Amino acid sequence: MPSYINLVFLVTFASLSLWLLFKDNKEIRKYFGTAFAVSFLFYSAFHILSPWPFGLIKFLIGIIILFVGGFTLNIFSSNKILFVLLLAAALIGLWQMPSFPGIPFLNNPRFSNIKGLDPNFELLVEMKPGKTSAEISSILKKYHLHCEPAFELKNGDNTDLDDYIVVNIPDNQLKNFDLIIKALKNSGQVDAIEQNEIVTLYEPQKSSKQKKGIGSAVLNDPLLDKVWTTEILQLDSLHLFLSQNKIKARKKAKIAIIDTGVEANHPDLSANFISTRTEYDEDPQGHGTHCAGIAAAVSNNRKGIASFAPSNEFIEITSIQVFSRSGGTTQRNIIRAMILAVDNGADVISMSLGGPSNDAAQIAYREAIEYASKKRVIVVAAAGNEDSDASKKVPASIEGVIAVAATDENNQKASFSNEVTKIKMALAAPGVDIFSTLPDSKYGFMSGTSMATPYVAGLLGLMKAIDPTLNTETAFQILEKTGKKTKSPAETGNLIQPMSAVTFLLK
Repeated sequence: MPSYINLVFLVTFASLSLWLLFKDNKEIRKYFGTAFAVSFLFYSAFHILSPWPFGLIKFLIGIIILFVGGFTLNIFSSNKILFVLLLAAALIGLWQMPSFPGIPFLNNPRFSNIKGLDPNFELLVEMKPGKTSAEISSILKKYHLHCEPAFELKNGDNTDLDDYIVVNIPDNQLKNFDLIIKALKNSGQVDAIEQNEIVTLYEPQKSSKQKKGIGSAVLNDPLLDKVWTTEILQLDSLHLFLSQNKIKARKKAKIAIIDTGVEANHPDLSANFISTRTEYDEDPQGHGTHCAGIAAAVSNNRKGIASFAPSNEFIEITSIQVFSRSGGTTQRNIIRAMILAVDNGADVISMSLGGPSNDAAQIAYREAIEYASKKRVIVVAAAGNEDSDASKKVPASIEGVIAVAATDENNQKASFSNEVTKIKMALAAPGVDIFSTLPDSKYGFMSGTSMATPYVAGLLGLMKAIDPTLNTETAFQILEKTGKKTKSPAETGNLIQPMSAVTFLLK
């Protein structure tokens, strides 16, 4: 049911339209003119006093609808019956809108009515074991709430993730936000309530493109001379060691890139790519494709660049898209993606995303990490690009996640990288001027902890292929022990050294 301000808008629209209809009847027209003036002033005041810039945006869109709609109807003023029918249809259409002005882009999570929350489902609620939403039906009815299961799992045993629902709060009930949470807590039917927060990409930082690589003496990938990390990450030594010692994969490890999608048919990715869902096999932004190339570009194929894996006998890569072209997603979407990755056989999950959170407990994220860990899936997440404390960012700060800081060519913390001093499991990888794959079969440079993260994920994928029993804790201990000290190791963690890690793994 639309809120009272919607009703005011309908009165404004109808009175303007009828004022135009009766332009030749001054006696009737003055009543509609007065109704229009009063309702329009009330409508204007409401939006002027609303939070900016969204109050202003809605006000301007409302003005456009009012005057374009009203004057369009005036074209039919010579036929009053047709005019009234069209006006009625317009009013019914506006009345059915769930929230004014009902413009799609304002329903994007970035424009939530509660700052930082998904406007479609603001709350993540964990029901007590064996309880369903039927147990809180009186609360749902009182506040006109809508709910649905939050997550889908292949196997809900040994996890509480299947106890979660998401709750939508209608616009006209948002004023009761705190009361709704209190009622749910006091119901005795729920274990936890968290906000379904909006999550953003860690936007790529400005890339200077000045640092050049030395190429490779081992691999035939022609663009490796643009990859300055080849030497610092021991790429040639690693590939020589794997080849000369005839190291074989015990399984094909799957790396899931949870991001903007991946261009599946990129010539430097396709041989290593396996689809989870076809709708994830394209990338409207390029961020996910760039990360995919760092983690799993096809090596030694006389195209582009290379990764740590010598062939697709060792690894395969897949994509789970959580960001659309607009660039926003939610905590629920990310957890759903993690579950989907685990249920589809991922060995490593790479997430170059995150942000601050108002929920200290992070129960839903923790349960998702536990769900992955029980299946020996290693979760890696970017530390973030705000030059601040990564322990205040999620999912990087969640226990059980390996957080990744970014370094530059001088083995220093990248100027933008968050520091990981307070995070239990943290590593460093290069994240400045990183050359990798892009959509439309292209290549380019990006910088960010987003780029450092798939370096770690790619190495972990190789290690899992060699030893499928590897779990998160053991893998981290190996990478930390064999890593190289940076110039500020407390802030970054140790810089991964792939050759050293793989040789240690094979001892």
